[in-house]
Amino acid sequence: MSEFNLDPDDFPPVQENDSDLTHLWIISYSDFMTILMIFFLMLFAHRVWAKKVSWEERRIEQLRAAQEAQMGMVQRLSRLASIDVKAERIDIQLPDALLFSSGHADLQEGAKDLLGKIVPELHRFNGDIVVEGHTDDLPLGPKSPYKSNWELSVARAFSVITFLIDHGADPTKISARGYGPYRPRVPNISAENREMNRRIEIVLLNQKKT
Repeated sequence: MSEFNLDPDDFPPVQENDSDLTHLWIISYSDFMTILMIFFLMLFAHRVWAKKVSWEERRIEQLRAAQEAQMGMVQRLSRLASIDVKAERIDIQLPDALLFSSGHADLQEGAKDLLGKIVPELHRFNGDIVVEGHTDDLPLGPKSPYKSNWELSVARAFSVITFLIDHGADPTKISARGYGPYRPRVPNISAENREMNRRIEIVLLNQKKT
C-alpha cells in the first residue's frame, strides 16, 4: 500500500480578488439608501395624510357653522312667513293677499314692512335667490292691465325683487320667475285652494357641494 504525502507547496495559493473586496461596500450603501428613501417616503405620506385630515376637519367645522347659521335663519324667518325646508332649497311662502291687491302687482305698504324684515336674512345667505310668482286659474277681468295670469305672476315677482334689490339684496344673486297658474300647491277646486295657490315664493338655493 503506497502512501501519499501531500505537500502544501504542491498547491498554488488561493488568490483573493481585491476588486471584489473593494466593492462590497456598495451593497451596504445601496441598502442604506433604500431604507433612507423609504423613510422619507413615509414622512411625506404622513405629511400629506395630516394635511388632508386637517383640511377635512376645517371643512366639517365650516359646514357645521353654515348649517347652524342656516337653522337660525330658518327659525327667524318662520316667525314671519311659512317656511318649507328641503335638501337643496328653502322656500319662503308669502300669500299674495299680504303683498298685493287683487289683480295688481304693486306692493302694499304692509308688504314692504314684511319684506323689509326678510331682507336682513337674505344678506346673510350666500346662495342664489329666486323670487317666484304664482296665481290661481281664474281669468283676469277685462280691465286688468295684464293679458294673462302668467304675465301678472311675472310682474309680481319683479316687484318683489325690485324692492329687495333697492334694500340691499345682491342683484347678481337674485332673479324672478313667473309660473302663473301652472304650479299650484293644491288643485284649484275651491276658493280656499285658490287662495293658497296665489302666492310669492322666495326660494333660497343652497350652493352646490364641491
